[in-house]
Amino acid sequence: MPRTTELQTTHRVLEWNDLAVILAIGRSGSLSGAARSLGKTHSTVFRRIKAIEEKVGVRFFDAFDSGYVPTDAGRSAIACAERIEGEVHALGIEVLGLDEKLGGRVRVTCPEAFAEDHAPGLMAGFIRRHPEIRIDVSPGHGAVDLNRREAEIAIRATRKPPDTAFGRKICPFRFALYASPDYIGNAPEQPLADHPFCMIEGTVNWLIPTIWKTREDGEDRAVFQCRASRAVQNAAAEGLGLTCLPCYVGDPDPRLVRVSDPIESIDMDLWVITHPELRNTARVRSLMAFLYEELAAQADLWGGRTTSTGAHNLLRRKGWDPTARE
Repeated sequence: MPRTTELQTTHRVLEWNDLAVILAIGRSGSLSGAARSLGKTHSTVFRRIKAIEEKVGVRFFDAFDSGYVPTDAGRSAIACAERIEGEVHALGIEVLGLDEKLGGRVRVTCPEAFAEDHAPGLMAGFIRRHPEIRIDVSPGHGAVDLNRREAEIAIRATRKPPDTAFGRKICPFRFALYASPDYIGNAPEQPLADHPFCMIEGTVNWLIPTIWKTREDGEDRAVFQCRASRAVQNAAAEGLGLTCLPCYVGDPDPRLVRVSDPIESIDMDLWVITHPELRNTARVRSLMAFLYEELAAQADLWGGRTTSTGAHNLLRRKGWDPTARE
């Protein structure tokens, strides 16, 4: 009975750092040996074991000329420490196994149009290679908080990814002006700034000063605005006016013609990024590598080089050659 009470008291008060000291002394049989294994000095280990024994009110070792010999309480504490150490090691192996296993769920965020037109095919190709993977795609073009794990992987067009992110730059990502053939055929001759525009909400500032002098000028000419890029694309296809779209959205659309070279002032780069702590997780690492290779293979699409600007070039880019490789 006294031993049970003593163990209950010991387990209630001792912390893992305390048990680690007891375990090191028990294994080496000396303070100097324990100091080497713990990376501490002899005097530090001596003070630590004395403080532990005083805190608990139990003597864990008897000191002899031949070394430190555990008491009954010491043997119980050492056995407990070994069990905990084994469980910690087992947990580490289990967690490592989960990280190394090409299975589980990955959350990916990407622009809306990309999510509709490109994500299904890309993710299907990856899942066929790794059928244990599950992928959730979240459309959006705003900032994503990787620290809060809003997504494991983000595909983003940006000039500078967050400092806290880890990733790879894939290729240039460009925007141009588009309109429907009917609009171009019927639009009067007028300065570019006087045309009506269909705009993605929040992007009027992008075209200052390239097209407009002030935000007020841009807002005045924005006849249609929407947060959804698809709605803006469709409004332009209906003939409401010009629109500024990513080249990968506007160039393949048969309802639209490109009426400018890519707009240099809003050039960005396409990135695939993740949180640094996830970079070595197998499913994240594998999907990021896959996305990089697949997206890099379509660099001309993201960079606006699959289509030449037609006869109605309202904004020429100096030195622009769509056939040049980057």
